[in-house]
Amino acid sequence: ARLRVGGTVLAAVLILIGWAVLTAPRHPIAVIRVVDGAGKPVEGAVIVPDGMRTKPGPYVSGHYGWMRGTNGPPALAVRTDRDGVALVSYPKYVFERIETGQISFSVNHRGFVPDRPFRVVTTVPPAGAPLREWLNYLIERVKMRALVAQTLPVVLNAGATVRLTATTTGSGPADRLFALFSNVAPGDENFWTNPASGVLLSQQVPSGTHLAQLVRLDGDGIPSFSEVVPVTAVIGTPSEVQLELRRGLVVSGRLDLSIRHPIRHGRVIAQVTPLHTQARDQPPQWHAWTEAREDGTFRLASLPPGFLEISAICDGFISTNGFGQSPRHPQTRELGPGDLDLVIGMEPTARLEVTVLDPRGKPVPNARVATWPNIQYGFWSSTIFGDCYNTADFLLKTVTRENWRRAMPPDFEGTSDSDGLAVVPNVPVEVQQFAVEHGAFQLPAIDTGIGEKRRDATLTLVRGKTNRVTVRLEPRTASQISHY
Repeated sequence: ARLRVGGTVLAAVLILIGWAVLTAPRHPIAVIRVVDGAGKPVEGAVIVPDGMRTKPGPYVSGHYGWMRGTNGPPALAVRTDRDGVALVSYPKYVFERIETGQISFSVNHRGFVPDRPFRVVTTVPPAGAPLREWLNYLIERVKMRALVAQTLPVVLNAGATVRLTATTTGSGPADRLFALFSNVAPGDENFWTNPASGVLLSQQVPSGTHLAQLVRLDGDGIPSFSEVVPVTAVIGTPSEVQLELRRGLVVSGRLDLSIRHPIRHGRVIAQVTPLHTQARDQPPQWHAWTEAREDGTFRLASLPPGFLEISAICDGFISTNGFGQSPRHPQTRELGPGDLDLVIGMEPTARLEVTVLDPRGKPVPNARVATWPNIQYGFWSSTIFGDCYNTADFLLKTVTRENWRRAMPPDFEGTSDSDGLAVVPNVPVEVQQFAVEHGAFQLPAIDTGIGEKRRDATLTLVRGKTNRVTVRLEPRTASQISHY
């Protein structure tokens, strides 16, 4: 009888363990609490996760974009409940076996100033940590009288009211009036309301002085702009500014006549920042691009006055470095008060041919070989060169950050054929690394000497030449990068 009872208990325990495993969340969950300045919970705040950082330890690295695919949950928006709490699933690993320690996310509520904080989501030492680190962790938990570390709450501040009024109606539809505002992403639909024709209103402006600009898009999407003006926001005292809209300026010209013709796949990219401002302060900015014709000429139809940064790329050539240092910078001009005609200096790129082999030396087809040459705007923000998007498209929500990148011509990547050959056709010579992605194989990890490992191959490119490199991969299961 005792044996039967023991067997029944054991079976029940196994069932409970199995149930716990099957119902456990696939990904770790962060408990994010949002409160107001008085500590009261904020219900209905929208939280959108967007990035993560690694746990502290011997592996040192920066901010990573949110994982996609099977390695992590999608970056879904969640709302806080009546207690101001939202549960955010996040990837256990930033990549491979490097564990996530912090996440970044935006927080938005109509009654408060938006925020984009980082929060520590777990302080548990990473797998493989030495005993001393675990002991320190347990001692700290005892001191704090909390078995599990609690994520610090997000405190939202009350916003001031700002009303922007267009004094000229222009030719654009009434519902195609937009505002560019310091530290507010273009097209943030939650920040501004349109209570009347020619009026934009926000009750989420942080107190202090900001820069504002109105933009109206006509039926063809061509913008007209107001001046960029300072706006002082005061909590409890609405601010109102009237702004006149005027047509934008035309920037036209040609790519350097010394390069060969006809020009193929030419693209010219422009960004305008208000004069006497710093990009790091995130003032109103305007970004646009256009194709260059076969004879090298181009025309950007409507840009606001300001500090112009311009770059270009076409088959075999890239615009010369505006400041002669890495990363690459645009060429610069002051735009306004009239239209501008210019010549963009160009220099040859390099062609990269990579032969990809497996551990036995056989060709690996369908391997993606990629480089990531950067361009830096305003000595502040960097992105992959050739960022062909229009601010107007983001205002109209006809594109997103993801789909415009997918539509970019593949200058900086190639896929290996049946012989294992991948061609990366148009690479700036400052590129010194490339990556290889494949479902079954990967590059061996290399210690960088600064506390991290990377799966990159290194090279030195020669301008205007075909550069050939051979790499041998290892199975993806051979080893994984971890903290210890």
